[in-house]
Amino acid sequence: MPRTLHLIKHGKPQFVAGVPAHEWPLAPDALTELPALAARLDPRPDMIVCSLEPKAHATAQALADHLSIPLRPMHGLHEQLRYTARFHADPADFQAECRAFFAQPDRLVVGEETARAAHTRFTNAVNAVMAANPQPTVAVVAHGTVISLLVAALRGVDPYPLWRDLPLLGVLSVPWEPGPVGARTVP
Repeated sequence: MPRTLHLIKHGKPQFVAGVPAHEWPLAPDALTELPALAARLDPRPDMIVCSLEPKAHATAQALADHLSIPLRPMHGLHEQLRYTARFHADPADFQAECRAFFAQPDRLVVGEETARAAHTRFTNAVNAVMAANPQPTVAVVAHGTVISLLVAALRGVDPYPLWRDLPLLGVLSVPWEPGPVGARTVP
């Protein structure tokens, strides 16, 4: 019987020029819509697992507290590696860079990880999450780029529109069932 995996994008980060995005905390008003997110999670998750990045961990902690369910931070669920990526003051510049990232999955467009490498790493981590947490419904709080890469591959669609349209505190849910070699997603 398929299980449910909710892939949740973290809340609004506090942008800090000169600080890598993976170190950004949540903005002060980042979680005002958390109750609405919790209400959209159907079925209700039994467990939350999250990226170790501060913005994802803080989002997951608040959601776990709101739902009174366990939280487990886990390695491998982080965003595409962008340690050396420059800060984009203009959102259109960032969107153009992301469009190129998704369109050329085997080319290092930005940062230190290609789209294909980020997809493989994140998919392996999600497989590990689902294998280690047998509950019927699991939520993973992570990041828009890697969530979009995984869901696009499952649905056979372009990841850029998924990324562009996935809001902060947005959720994409997919069915999940055990496979012969660990867990696998089903479209």
